[in-house]
Amino acid sequence: MSHLRILHFSDVHLPFPPGFFRTGEMLHPKRMIALVNFVLRRSGKYARGVQKLNGLADFLRREPVDYLLYTGDSLNQGLECEYMQAARRLAEVICLARRGGLAVPGNHDYYTSGAMAHYRRYMAPVLPSTDLPDATTESGFPLVRFMENSAVAIALNSSVPHVPFWDSSGRLDDAELASLGRLLKQERIVGRKHIFLMTHYPFLDTDALHGLRNSQPLFQLLKGHSNVVLLHGHNHRIYVRQAPELDIPVYCAGSLTKEGAESFWLFELFGGGLNPRQGVWKNARFVLRDPEAVEE
Repeated sequence: MSHLRILHFSDVHLPFPPGFFRTGEMLHPKRMIALVNFVLRRSGKYARGVQKLNGLADFLRREPVDYLLYTGDSLNQGLECEYMQAARRLAEVICLARRGGLAVPGNHDYYTSGAMAHYRRYMAPVLPSTDLPDATTESGFPLVRFMENSAVAIALNSSVPHVPFWDSSGRLDDAELASLGRLLKQERIVGRKHIFLMTHYPFLDTDALHGLRNSQPLFQLLKGHSNVVLLHGHNHRIYVRQAPELDIPVYCAGSLTKEGAESFWLFELFGGGLNPRQGVWKNARFVLRDPEAVEE
C-alpha cells in the first residue's frame, strides 16, 4: 500500500535584500505608498523569514517528504532584487522534496505588471514544472503533477497585478478554468483518490478587495468530484474548512514565517485518508503537532 507525504506551505514573505530602496523600481507609486504600510505594520512580523525558511529545510532533512506544494507570496513588492534572492533560497528548499511538487505566485509576487516578467525570468525556471504541458494556457497555468498512482496536484494562478495598493483581490483566468474543466474529464485524473487543487487566494472568500472574486465558476466545475482537496494561502493563519454545497475540504497553510503563527500542512496519504498534521515553529525549529490537535 502506497504511503505519500505531501507538504503544503505558503506566504514566506522574505525580508527585503540590502539596498532595495535604491532601485528604480521603488519609484512606482504603488510601491512607495505600500512601503510605508509595510514598515509600520508588517516588517517586524516577517523579519526572521530567512531563518524560518531554513527551518523548513531542516525539517525536510529530518522528516523527508515526497512532494512540496507551495501557494505563493515569496516576496513583498515583486522587485527584481527580491526575486534574485528568493529564487535561490526557494530552490534550495524545494529540491529537498524527494519526488517534486508544484508552485503558484502570490499577489505580492505579481505586485505590478513588471513583477510578472520577473517571476517568469527568475522563479519559473527553479520551480517544479508540469507533467502535462498541453494543459498549460498562455498564462503559464494550470500546472499538473502526478503523485504516484493515488494523487495528482493541479495548480491555478489567481494572482493579478492591481494599480491601487489597497486592492489585493484575485481572479482565476477563464482559459485556465476551461483547461481545468477538460482535465477533470480525464480518467487518469478523476480516477485518483485525491486531487489537490491549489492556488494563492482563499476559495471561500469573495471579498471585492481581498478575496477570490470568481470562485463560483470553479465550484461549478467541482460538483460531483468528492475526491478534490482545495489548498490556498494568502490568509496568514492556518485552518481547515468545508466548501459549502461541496463535500470537499479547504486547507489554508497560513504563513510559514509570520512571527508567532508559523505553520504548514503535512498530509500523509495512507489507507485512502489524508491524515493531515500541522507544522508549527517551536524552540527555533519546525515540528509536527499531534494528529488530534488539528485546528478547525
